[in-house]
Amino acid sequence: MKKYSQKLLALVLACALLCALPGGSAWGAETAESTTAAETTTDKAAENAKKDQAKKSLEQQQKELQKSIEESEKKLAELGKSSKVTQDYVDTLDQKIGAMNDRLTVLQAQVDESQKAIDTLKPQIAANKKQLDALQKEVDAGQKELNKLNDRFEATYQAYCYRLRVMYISGEYSIISALLGCKDISGFLTRYEMIKAVSKSDTELLQEVNGKMEEICSKQNGLNQQKAQYQKVKKDLDEKNKTLKAKQAAIERDQEGIAASKVTLAQDRAESDALLAQLTAQNRMYTEYRNEDEKLQQQVESEIDALISGLKNADEVTTLSKKDKEHTTSKNNTAGGKAQGVYSHSDAALNMTYPVPGHYTVSAGFPNYSSGKYHGGLDFPCGVGSKVVAAQSGVVITVKRLDYSYGYYVMIYHGTDSHGRSVVTLYAHNSSIIVGTGQTVKKGQQIAKSGSTGNSTGPHSHFEIRLNGTRVNPTYYLSK
Repeated sequence: MKKYSQKLLALVLACALLCALPGGSAWGAETAESTTAAETTTDKAAENAKKDQAKKSLEQQQKELQKSIEESEKKLAELGKSSKVTQDYVDTLDQKIGAMNDRLTVLQAQVDESQKAIDTLKPQIAANKKQLDALQKEVDAGQKELNKLNDRFEATYQAYCYRLRVMYISGEYSIISALLGCKDISGFLTRYEMIKAVSKSDTELLQEVNGKMEEICSKQNGLNQQKAQYQKVKKDLDEKNKTLKAKQAAIERDQEGIAASKVTLAQDRAESDALLAQLTAQNRMYTEYRNEDEKLQQQVESEIDALISGLKNADEVTTLSKKDKEHTTSKNNTAGGKAQGVYSHSDAALNMTYPVPGHYTVSAGFPNYSSGKYHGGLDFPCGVGSKVVAAQSGVVITVKRLDYSYGYYVMIYHGTDSHGRSVVTLYAHNSSIIVGTGQTVKKGQQIAKSGSTGNSTGPHSHFEIRLNGTRVNPTYYLSK
């Protein structure tokens, strides 16, 4: 009975203590946390969706870059079958290295994202552990207080047990004997009152014990429920921690894989860089003039310079189309009447169209190739036989068909600009030429078919503009 009552009392007091703790109980915290979590579910879902999207974006970028690298490697393998290293091979290798650099950047971004994810998980794990520790401290504190209460109740309980033993031993006859043993009525009444008072006290003590027992019984179920709730909370938090730690471990494994990929990629890039440097050093002439005879090229340029310097003064010739006249100031519109097809002191001479209609992409710009070698014009890649037209109206001053340098090329004289500088255009590497020297041509008129003659690495049209013999950037003067 004693052990049972003590256990029940301990449970009651534990229940009372846990329920009465001010505003910091784990139960209240758990409820508040659940409420807060419910209120912020949408925000967290949106945030997680955003993170997943960012992760997918990085993964997609990595896949695309890896595909680009593989395509470059495939192209390099095809180009490598030739015994001759071409500019296309070097450019493809350069593209591969660029893709490798971009992929390393994406891999580093993935590492950074993974680290952010780990940094987010760690506080959650720490918070769960802190909550469990708080719950354990409350339980320990409640147990400690219950032990103190039990010790204080022990004296009262022992007194009650003593009274029960006395009552059992004395029995009902002892009380009657005590009353009859009085010598007078006064003593009788005094003993009667004393016995009555003791009996009342015993009754109250019994009622108190019975009340406590009933209270213990009624609250024991509640306490058991709360203990079950505690176990559930603990189990949930343990599961959360287990899940979070599993995520952390998976992310760390991903980081290890990414780190290994970075090392491998860095090694591949270093090898590619070394190969590119070697090829560049061995093939400094990966340009339009690669493998040509330098004396022949100088001869071609000398002939062109002599041709341009010997051009007639264009003061006697007139401007042409109405559109071009709009580009000419009234001051410069001092045309004569011979209409030889060239301009005189007019900036309209520089109002030019693209030499290959519909082809506006530039594969090699002015004034250098990607390798750093000088390049005096623009290269427009196009198929063999594409129409090549005069960029501006003028007179054909030379037609050459060489197996080196510019290959099959045409030069057209357009007159002089507002500063008096001679304006000449050059169209090179054609497969065939359909105009002759001295022929007058109009802007947009076909003069040749594109090709890859001379010192050329592939079908394209090489286009130059020369002012007083000096090559300038054609980009400034071309319009669709």
